[in-house]
Amino acid sequence: MTQQQLMVNATIAHGLDVIGDRWALLILRDAFLGCTRFEAFRQQSGISKATLTRRLDALIAEGVLQKKAYAANRYDYVLSQKGKRLFASSLLAWQWENQWCKQEPTYPLPPKLEHVNCQHTLEPEAVCSHCNLPIKLNQIQLPLQALNASQQIDAMQSLTKQRRVRSTEKPVAVNESLATISDLIGDRWTLLTLICAFFGVKRYDDFLLHLHIATNILTQRLNHLVEVKVLERKPYQENPVRMEYLLTEKGRSLFTIVMSLRQWVCMEYQVTSELIEPAHKPCGRPLRIEIQCKHCKTAATTKDVTFL
Repeated sequence: MTQQQLMVNATIAHGLDVIGDRWALLILRDAFLGCTRFEAFRQQSGISKATLTRRLDALIAEGVLQKKAYAANRYDYVLSQKGKRLFASSLLAWQWENQWCKQEPTYPLPPKLEHVNCQHTLEPEAVCSHCNLPIKLNQIQLPLQALNASQQIDAMQSLTKQRRVRSTEKPVAVNESLATISDLIGDRWTLLTLICAFFGVKRYDDFLLHLHIATNILTQRLNHLVEVKVLERKPYQENPVRMEYLLTEKGRSLFTIVMSLRQWVCMEYQVTSELIEPAHKPCGRPLRIEIQCKHCKTAATTKDVTFL
């Protein structure tokens, strides 16, 4: 199987590594909420100065943010057009966090968005761009090649070797909104475990086989996903008792977010069209996700959405 025949190749893996990092996701969150200054980003997320500098530099190098001077040695960090095209994915993340996670941060996410085009409260909806039907995980047909999860995971593990560790330490008095989703898709092992689950992996030994992961790390990630109700344990054998890990509705709803981020990478990094794609069963076409307003059925962009 060539790199082009994978759903996730090295280029996609690199792109996901840049924008899927926990701190990068929180920086992008704050950028969409209007932050532009270094200290504002730092105070909102509780990130250290050194880490914030590295993440800003990485996002600038990838063309997601732009650095603009407003005084001597003072800069604004603003979204580029490339960065603004992540807005659709951020809307899905906002909706997921508001729907599934109890909001008790110091600075919560806006509870409502207004779609200026139709002057209604925005409910972002992920639909197939071909048939306009809502995207559901059970209506996605994975190509036969993609069912070999180990090769997909090998590609994901070809990411840069920077080590990511899910932090259990929460800074005091910082904006924790979107922290749940950033912990899920911003931690490499958690994301890989989720992708395995999307591919139909259910049992501990199969996760271990596909991920080539230390048992203590896998146990920690699976326990975390069960704790936040993304996965649930169910017995499939009684003597001895054996458990399998199944996606909950909350877990299945993460699929469109992960796939929309993948789609953004494919477009922005001009990934070859030979890359295999999952199909949308209702229309039989390759999966193309469009985020639209559920009320007026038009695309939602940064220009026509107001945070309330």
